[in-house]
Amino acid sequence: MKYLETAKVDPYYNLAFEEYVLKNCRDDDYLILWQNENTIVMGLHQNPYEEINLSKAEELKVNIVRRITGGGTVYHDLGNLNYSYITDWNEGRGVDFGKLLEPVIEAFREYGLEIELKGRNDLLLDGKKISGSAQTLSKNRLLQHGTLLIASDLELLSGVLHVSPDKFQSKSVKSVRSRVTNIQDYVSSPIDIQRVKELLIDYWSRGGAFEQVQLDSQELGEIEKLADVKYRSKEWNFSRSPKCNYKNRKRFSGGTVEVNLDIADGRIAHCVINGDFLALQSVSAVEKKLTGMAYEKEKVVNVLREIPIQMYFGSITAEEVTSCFFEEKSDFGGKC
Repeated sequence: MKYLETAKVDPYYNLAFEEYVLKNCRDDDYLILWQNENTIVMGLHQNPYEEINLSKAEELKVNIVRRITGGGTVYHDLGNLNYSYITDWNEGRGVDFGKLLEPVIEAFREYGLEIELKGRNDLLLDGKKISGSAQTLSKNRLLQHGTLLIASDLELLSGVLHVSPDKFQSKSVKSVRSRVTNIQDYVSSPIDIQRVKELLIDYWSRGGAFEQVQLDSQELGEIEKLADVKYRSKEWNFSRSPKCNYKNRKRFSGGTVEVNLDIADGRIAHCVINGDFLALQSVSAVEKKLTGMAYEKEKVVNVLREIPIQMYFGSITAEEVTSCFFEEKSDFGGKC
């Protein structure tokens, strides 16, 4: 295993750093520990106008950025510690969230804390959420990353992530509003984040060779370029704001799916799929497959059955996704 630090608290740079390592550093497993200054981080398939109180975020000078993994919207500040773990992917092996999160659970046992894995990707302490995580694939490489609430500003978090429902008609899925807590609240003495880093490194590196490394100046230049071209761009961060004449949203055990369609002459003229489902691949490929086809239930479900559905929608089935295209019984349904 090789260990890297970004040495910055710039969220646009840090997400570019993570993506660069995922796609270009394939010689070993990699662990990256990093922190962001005040930042809202959206899931890949989320609508910023729905998830974020934009006026409040602007007032408080909170950064806004979209990540390359699915799941919900989260808030980062210097009371958080974020981790990225990158390893080889074997298609037949599947994804085991629990195994990848074991080092985090073990590290906090050093503080006398019992943290449990709950649902798809959450870590709970005393029944409250202290960490969420998500994954994505790039060729044969898997990225698992997450955030740990150590001593975060939860009051500010609540203010920037909640949009008043009477001021906004939903056009995209809201993140699941979990009760959250800070790990610091359960430890009597102040938690040193540097010490937490050391514990995580210790548990992740057990059973194999471990080496702290640095990227060279050319690699760091490529990361800066990626941060500018992609992560700081409005196109990347604010692109999933669909206009449509049909919308539908349903919640399943594997997450929420929202479908936004333009239907013309009995065909799907335009398709945007949003949600907090844990996709390993962008659903843009699915949207392209469905665009232009006849708006018929049998045809839609057949297309979804032909694709590796778990790669795009996690544990949500083809039949469940199809129901969002046609069924009225949902969080909302019908015309936009």
